[in-house]
Amino acid sequence: MNEATRVSMTATDTAMTDVHGAHRLRDRVAIVTGAASGIGRATAERLAGEGAKVACVDRDGDACAAAAERIRAERGPAIAVKCDLLDLTSIERAVQAAVDEWGGIDILCNIAGVGHFCHDLDESAPGWDQIIGVNLTGTFFMSQAALPHLLDGGGAIVNCASTSGTHGAPWQAAYSASKGGVIALTKSMAVSHGRDGIRVNCVAPGGVNTAIHGQFEIPEGDRFDHSLLARIMPFIRMGEPAELAAAFAYLASDDASYCNGITLRVDGGMMA
Repeated sequence: MNEATRVSMTATDTAMTDVHGAHRLRDRVAIVTGAASGIGRATAERLAGEGAKVACVDRDGDACAAAAERIRAERGPAIAVKCDLLDLTSIERAVQAAVDEWGGIDILCNIAGVGHFCHDLDESAPGWDQIIGVNLTGTFFMSQAALPHLLDGGGAIVNCASTSGTHGAPWQAAYSASKGGVIALTKSMAVSHGRDGIRVNCVAPGGVNTAIHGQFEIPEGDRFDHSLLARIMPFIRMGEPAELAAAFAYLASDDASYCNGITLRVDGGMMA
């Protein structure tokens, strides 16, 4: 086992071990979008491990149901809700499902996302609309639907941005725009609702070992030296979903009670 692999496994194991010893979120109700896989699934598991009741929300109904079943078997209460973030009616139903099940909402983690690499000259209107629609518009309207319930007692919204929204990235006009928009949206809502007792923050992951990376294929005609990427990564590895889940859990918890409107970059130092 090389050193990078050992560090990766140790970090992931530590993140998951902490779940069983912490109860920062006992009896709180959390909605997690994108919960069928990747960072969303790891976050749903992490929040449940810290005592939250979790509504797993995703457009992949079968994988979402499997994620909720695993949480119920190993950690605590969970439900699965199929939801299309491009459909406002679907968003409203997803939020209402959590309210109907547990009486309210305390935490919303907007993690669902899509993306691709594309030359600016080749980007299509449907491709642009889908990325902006899921990543930015979906984040806003999911938050809007949750707000009346959060206003009842305060709570936390934690959005998923990206280092593609904090720094320049090639071939990602739509994705970078969507994630930069999430950061601006986070700041605006944090200022708007801080006096209501609602904190709004976001996590900006760097490269993470998830299925979404399969959506990012180098455009035809471009050459990319992956060894160069490895040389600028201080840890010489990708992040793991559990490591990002720890950041979402922190911002959702009272440990981050004075954090509002921040972007927590979790990228292993790539953008340091």
